[in-house]
Amino acid sequence: MTVVTKRFPDRPVTVDEFAEWNTRALARQSVSRRSMLKAAVAGAGGVAVAQFTLANAAFAAGGGTAGSAGVVVSGRHLSFVPASDGLLRPAMAVTAQLVSKTGTLPHHLRAWVEVGTAPGHYGDCHEADIQHLYGQYAIPGGPVSSQFYVKAVLTGLRPSSFYHYRVRLSDGTVSGDAHFTTAPATHGHDLRPPKPFTFTAFADVGTNTAPTDPKWAWGQDPASVTGAGGVWPAGVFDDNYYNAADPVAGTNGTDRTPAVTQTSLMATQNPVFTLLAGDICYADPDGSGLPADDSAVPGTPPGKNRYNPYVWDVFLTQIEPQAAFTPWMFATGNHDMEPLYGNTGFLGDSPNHGYGGHAKRLDMPDNGPHTCPSVYRFVYGNVGVLSVDANDLSYEIQTNTGYSGGAQLRWLEDTLREWRRGGLSDTVDFVVAFFHHCAYSTTNNHASDGGLRDKLDPLFSKYQVDLVVQGHNHLLERTDPIRYGRRTRPAPDGSTIRPADDGVTYLCVGSGGRPRYPFRPAPSPTAPPPPGVTPTGPQLLPEGQRYRGYQPAGGANTAENNTENVVNSYVWSKDGTAVNASGYPQGTKVPEVIEWSQVRYDDYAFIAVDVVPGRRGHRTTFTVRTLADALPGSGEPYTEIDRITFERTAGRSRIRTIERPGH
Repeated sequence: MTVVTKRFPDRPVTVDEFAEWNTRALARQSVSRRSMLKAAVAGAGGVAVAQFTLANAAFAAGGGTAGSAGVVVSGRHLSFVPASDGLLRPAMAVTAQLVSKTGTLPHHLRAWVEVGTAPGHYGDCHEADIQHLYGQYAIPGGPVSSQFYVKAVLTGLRPSSFYHYRVRLSDGTVSGDAHFTTAPATHGHDLRPPKPFTFTAFADVGTNTAPTDPKWAWGQDPASVTGAGGVWPAGVFDDNYYNAADPVAGTNGTDRTPAVTQTSLMATQNPVFTLLAGDICYADPDGSGLPADDSAVPGTPPGKNRYNPYVWDVFLTQIEPQAAFTPWMFATGNHDMEPLYGNTGFLGDSPNHGYGGHAKRLDMPDNGPHTCPSVYRFVYGNVGVLSVDANDLSYEIQTNTGYSGGAQLRWLEDTLREWRRGGLSDTVDFVVAFFHHCAYSTTNNHASDGGLRDKLDPLFSKYQVDLVVQGHNHLLERTDPIRYGRRTRPAPDGSTIRPADDGVTYLCVGSGGRPRYPFRPAPSPTAPPPPGVTPTGPQLLPEGQRYRGYQPAGGANTAENNTENVVNSYVWSKDGTAVNASGYPQGTKVPEVIEWSQVRYDDYAFIAVDVVPGRRGHRTTFTVRTLADALPGSGEPYTEIDRITFERTAGRSRIRTIERPGH
């Protein structure tokens, strides 16, 4: 057996080192913080609670074997390991949570990830790093934050190869077997092209189970929570506040747990990876990057956000059936700013900009600008993927706006130039960007963010990005192709799009499980069109849905506007920015008339993208299928409601001449 050891000299590795490090760190903090966090590190209480029960049940169901210390491995998830240029290394990153009944780990505990070609035949052993994540202050009215994660990067693998793995602890604990397939080698198009593959994407997921705070972490939890054994009321930190009339998740709906269900449904597509475009688990249900404070639950004090770290336990267990076998790649949304682990820009900033928790819990690649923890790139087959941090660009929620000082945009242009005009232009045929806030959407709650549109639309148009995956608005909406802010052509269901000529398609897939948002109401003083615009015909009606098979009550454009055109949408502007009543800086809404809203579905859905690479000079395709969860009336677990195909010539995506706006 080969032992591959990876140490991190700049941070503690063993539990003993963590204890010493924590003692030094806590000695520099206030008495209240020191007393709260020492209780967590010491494991006060020691009573078996539902947090451990949840993890233990998943551990046992996955084939895990308990060791002597009573620690279980839960929430395993994978991530790609790209090089600086985005090409994927023959490697895989693995992260899992370590959960105990006491909230502590044994002294001298060590961890490994064992890798082999068959269950029970693990030829390589990679030492893992045990990391302790805890909050920089006690949460008023809430739990103490203290969690452990085990992390390893599996190297020395072969491209396009199938591997089994398991996590083993020094006390004898062994996780069940899981497996993955490494990415294909990148050879350009002169040799045999990669085999066809599929990936999936969604956003705004959350959980369908309320978190349970471990007894040792009850801290300042309210009596209503401690009296319920640490369980928070439904709808505070989970998705279970669906409208009773919701035809899918409502009282008589077809799927009462869409966040859980859609993860399972995505597995039916056999994806090689999954993209989650921000608002991952909603541990912060307020989503404005302000300090954690649970003292007014179910409400929120001005200038604060509710926060519960144990929502992450539920979420990682929820996605483990897929994420332990398929890499999940995350972008950050407004609900993913967590100042408990480092200040956001508005709060004075910190090196991690409020993303410190993600460095422990997730495995975001580090090949983006060093100031942007969630910005990165990777290339799978002939598809280049860009994770963009919309929080740096937003005009709507400006808690982190501008934190990169322009570094993100410079990096994005450098990457796109390399993929469209440089050395990788003969390898990358299709470019996908995924981020949270929408550059283009008509939804009532958030609509379009001018910060994203102003900065990214010119860049994406210039370098011929093919598809933009967005979230933030809790529904499904697809645009027609857009170039420099204008629709170039209609692209209804079944269309073939040639992005080099037609432009960029923007798809909001914030339909991952969080309760849905409505489209725009009928024009009115509170939902106005731009000055001088007088609605007529269908534009006098509330905005309605548009998707394959949809039959509006009374017929099209009778009770709702089923056209592509909306006269009273809006876009967020930085003009008039001020701190709002909730305590964060926000821009203003500017009404706009739009003509690009091609597909609209107001419930839960994800996309599956089928890629067929080709030899140089031959056709290559990229087909986006929208799959609705438990479509009412279908009787099926999922139903395709939209399909478009992007078409390019393989190995010929180099841009010879950069087009200027208006030409």
